[in-house]
Amino acid sequence: MMIKLVGTVMIESLGAAPRQLASAQAQVAFARLIIERASGTGRDQLADTVWPDGLPDTWASALRSVVSRVRAFVSGGDCDETPPVVAQGGRYLLRLPVEATVDLERAEEAIREADRAFSAGAYPEARHAAGLAISWLSSPFLPGHEGEWVVSIRERLHGFLVSGLETASLAAAALGDYREALRFADEAVREAPLRESAHRCRMTAHAAAGNRAEALGAYHRLRRMLADELGVDPAPETQVAYVELLGTGGTVQRPETSGRIGDTIPFVGRAAELDTVAESWAAAVQGQARVILVEGPAGIGKSRFLGKAAKTVARAGGMVIFGRCNPNSNIPYQPYVDALSALVSASGDDGSPGLNVAARAALNTVADATRPGPVHRATLAAAIVDGFSAISRDQPVLLLLENLEAIDHDSMTLFSRLLCEDRALPLLVLGTACTPSPVTARVVQALSDADVNCVMRRVMLGGLDDSEVLRLMRTAVPDATGLPTPKQLIADTAGNPYLLLELLRRPRGGHADDLPPTVLEFTAARLEQLGDAARVLLRPAATAGPVFELDLVAEAAGLGPAQAFDALTEAVAHGWIAEAPDARPGYRGRLYRFVQDVLRRAVYLSSAPARRNELHTRLADAIESRRAGTLAGYSMQLAHHRAHGAAPAGDARAVRWGWRAAAAVADQGSAEEAVRLHRQALGHVPAGEPDLFAEALINLGLAQLTAGDTAGEQNLLDGAIRSLHRGNAAMAARAVLGLSEAVMARPRLRSEVIALLDSLVRDRAGDLEPVLYGRLLCRRARLGAPVHGRPSATRAALDAMGRRLGELTGPDHLAGRHELALEMLDLAVAAGDPSAQLLAAHHAAMAADLAGTEPARLAALAALGAATRLGADAAAGSAVGSALFGEHLVAEAVSQGRFVDALAAARMVRPVREPFPGVDPAPGTVAARQLLIARWLRAGCWPTWDESFARGLAAVEHSLTTIVGGERGMPHLTIRALATGALPLPEGDDLPHVLGILAMGAVELGDPYTAEAMRALLTPYTSYKCGVGYRSFAGPVSLHLGRLAVLTGDWPAAERHLTVALVQLTERGAKPWIALAQQSMARALEGRGRPADRRHAEAFRREAAQTLATVSLRRPALAV
Repeated sequence: MMIKLVGTVMIESLGAAPRQLASAQAQVAFARLIIERASGTGRDQLADTVWPDGLPDTWASALRSVVSRVRAFVSGGDCDETPPVVAQGGRYLLRLPVEATVDLERAEEAIREADRAFSAGAYPEARHAAGLAISWLSSPFLPGHEGEWVVSIRERLHGFLVSGLETASLAAAALGDYREALRFADEAVREAPLRESAHRCRMTAHAAAGNRAEALGAYHRLRRMLADELGVDPAPETQVAYVELLGTGGTVQRPETSGRIGDTIPFVGRAAELDTVAESWAAAVQGQARVILVEGPAGIGKSRFLGKAAKTVARAGGMVIFGRCNPNSNIPYQPYVDALSALVSASGDDGSPGLNVAARAALNTVADATRPGPVHRATLAAAIVDGFSAISRDQPVLLLLENLEAIDHDSMTLFSRLLCEDRALPLLVLGTACTPSPVTARVVQALSDADVNCVMRRVMLGGLDDSEVLRLMRTAVPDATGLPTPKQLIADTAGNPYLLLELLRRPRGGHADDLPPTVLEFTAARLEQLGDAARVLLRPAATAGPVFELDLVAEAAGLGPAQAFDALTEAVAHGWIAEAPDARPGYRGRLYRFVQDVLRRAVYLSSAPARRNELHTRLADAIESRRAGTLAGYSMQLAHHRAHGAAPAGDARAVRWGWRAAAAVADQGSAEEAVRLHRQALGHVPAGEPDLFAEALINLGLAQLTAGDTAGEQNLLDGAIRSLHRGNAAMAARAVLGLSEAVMARPRLRSEVIALLDSLVRDRAGDLEPVLYGRLLCRRARLGAPVHGRPSATRAALDAMGRRLGELTGPDHLAGRHELALEMLDLAVAAGDPSAQLLAAHHAAMAADLAGTEPARLAALAALGAATRLGADAAAGSAVGSALFGEHLVAEAVSQGRFVDALAAARMVRPVREPFPGVDPAPGTVAARQLLIARWLRAGCWPTWDESFARGLAAVEHSLTTIVGGERGMPHLTIRALATGALPLPEGDDLPHVLGILAMGAVELGDPYTAEAMRALLTPYTSYKCGVGYRSFAGPVSLHLGRLAVLTGDWPAAERHLTVALVQLTERGAKPWIALAQQSMARALEGRGRPADRRHAEAFRREAAQTLATVSLRRPALAV
């Protein structure tokens, strides 16, 4: 199967007609998903690629439509994967069969194969491979689409095409096929007129055919074009080729290898700074001396900037003189003497025709200062000033002075004299100074004090931005395969050109922490400029990671608070450290970071491995001692430091912190990272701790199964066997629970799991906690084995599981509660216990309903109905089940707008007099609270409202009742107190219902401050539903967040939350709530005020009115 992205986008398969993709949007989405299928494409990135000129208002749904077209296009071919496009972790992943090939990738591989073959002298193979690549790349890539990503791929493919043409030309020339060699070379020149390697191929083709004159003519045409277009001469490689042509008649050379960074690095950016130089030069030409101080850190490109400015000035007719401040020189006024002496040397014995008599006399006096013997300082100073004055009389002068931070006192004084010269002085001094640096700061201050005529300007060279780095990469490295992105490079280097280029020069495929020796040397040189305390501080700071906390690093460094602050101040002054903008949960102090992360890694690597291990251990000790109350927020850091500081024989602390970090990342959905941390922890188990090893093995196996890695099954089996033989039944049970879930899908170890379950249940029951024992019995039942064990033990297990479920109420433990409830339900069914079935089904339905998982909710409600009927047959629990189910019927009727049915059902609900353990609020007490919400929906117009329903309502619900009745004062105080924490909120299953009531009341009050407090309360539960589980319905949290966002004027958040709410409500058929969401969406769109928003808002209002009419409601006030 061949996928073609160049030219017509299509899929070709054996025995089938080619299938084309017509939609331009689907084409570009398909192309990006194909090219990035290894790592996946972020949803936002894909949307920006499809709509490069701006996203449509409903871009999320439109993107799903585009992806659906791609999915349909791919699945119509030979793709066996189902589905071919999946969404995972906010990214789209495209799966292709192993045999599938892509024309772009085949072309790229062909280019590399052609280069390899040409290097080895296999010219026929090189020509063939290059020809294949040319045939695949000759058509345009997505000609009907633009955008940054498409243009970048198009430029990359264009580079491959030109490389293929060059290799094909050189290979043809080597084989004696001169006509084809010239044809390929001419095509390469047409494709890239300014690419010198293409012109060299043309020269080689002519020379190989014996046409030396044509080859030389090709060189001269190139030289003239470069001079006219760019004002530059041909590169050294081209000039060498020209000389060889003159001497030997031409030799075949291979082109530069794709992806290798060239020797000639382009100058990018600095447009505004060059404009400043141009303005100052224009003033200098008019006789007004000017000074520009170019500042920036080491490697930022100050010398290249001076070179660029010097070329511009030289082309404009100025004289360029170069000097450098040398702190070790004994020559008075050293930078000026060196600069002017070089001019004397360049003029020769007979003088220079460009220098007048006065200039030569002054220069001779200056040159004498470099010879042995006494120097008269006053005479020399006067000669320097006269020399510059005389030279600039006939030609304006640009004086370049590097390293001004090293200027001596006498030279500084003379500098001031030059600035204050009364005579017209066509002189521009362009000096560099390394900043930030305390020494430079003093020099800059002295220069500013001397600038009485205000002729000095300061130019700060900062790092290159994204676009400039991209231009640099495209020019310097044509093949960007395997390179970091511009954003990654900027994060690493802060846009420092020297560090950027050194990182680009690294060999491809190496480890990310492998740094070039040049970077290590650069770092060492900069470290030498710091004091001892600053260097001592930077080593643990580099070990701490991308950001660090000063007190922790200071303790690891062995520095006191005052020493640490002084060292930090010095490091900041020298540009090593800056304050980090982000905050760490639970930490209120300042965070710091390295300005250039690559230097942090270089400092870290400069320490010996043993020293690094020690620093990691010290940092971990500092965290444990100084952050003892907030260690949960440092689990990742502690796992990292303990692992890297662990002894070769193992470290139990590294193991346990690895487990904690793995649990933290697993809660965030990073299953693969959790596996990595568990594997790392297993590697640090000390040899003499078999129990710890078994536990680590089991933890790794469980993490692997969660990540979809079947290797976890064997690890769990081995861990269970080890734990059983060590007498640790509870640990073995953990492994068996995980294994039993796995064998239901992959029964390879089914018999072994049943044997392990038998051993635990039969022989180790006394060693197991009752809930764990019950979970094991449940697994036996699920695997089809009979539930062995004493009835009393089974009953005790069911009771313990019920008590544990009672501890998991509320919105904070939904997944664990639902899982345990289903296990208890299966065990109760197997044991024939209707009362336990009812309780388990209740908890399963509560958790599923709060989480908003509709299939699980419906299944749990069906189990609740079955348990209620079974309880009636057995004369046990029928009243409880009937009350709970009656409450559910009331909630469903209110949610769907069937208010008469809701009232009738509520009258049938009978509160249970005796408390039923594990069910709170008491069965039968929630129906009245649901009717209050119905009354609010109907704006207080309940035709037969029975006040008896209002008895026993909580304060927050009384507040909503009084708000509906028109009162604001006391309800506002109550809602405000609950929203801000002045009054405690209820716990357990009541909390989501109360939060929904509070949100309704906050919107009714219209107070933005209370609305913001409510948003903060609701945000942790964004995907959940408000209500007492399946027993009441107060709308999804997303609806309330959207309405509150409308009230506070946060239009983007309002649209986002209300869009989610509409999907959730439509799934439930909750018509009044759908209308409420539609009216709120209309208000949000009006508030945002985009051109098309008003039309969309009116459409939402019309739909809301139609929806309300179907349930006999008229309430415009619900619009917020």
